[in-house]
Amino acid sequence: METCNLTEAKAKLSSIISRVTFAGETVMIKRKGKNVAVVVPYEDYLRNWADPRESKGLLLAKGALSDVEDFDQFIEGIYESRRMSIDRNGIEV
Repeated sequence: METCNLTEAKAKLSSIISRVTFAGETVMIKRKGKNVAVVVPYEDYLRNWADPRESKGLLLAKGALSDVEDFDQFIEGIYESRRMSIDRNGIEV
């Protein structure tokens, strides 16, 4: 496993991400001589540390809105809120 200090990691982040992504390498990052982070391939993260529910994404939401009485009206309300939002200038919905 390669080790680099934080300053070096910031300067070489793109290269580090490429090596982790395409070569499956793991990189340890240190700050002031102490290990502070490890960059690992995403698949390793999912396999070893992620909550199994995390990888299911929107499938977890299935049924979450089943108690909404008038679903069409609920969705229209979301679209109307988006149209009226002042922070969405120039975005058509």
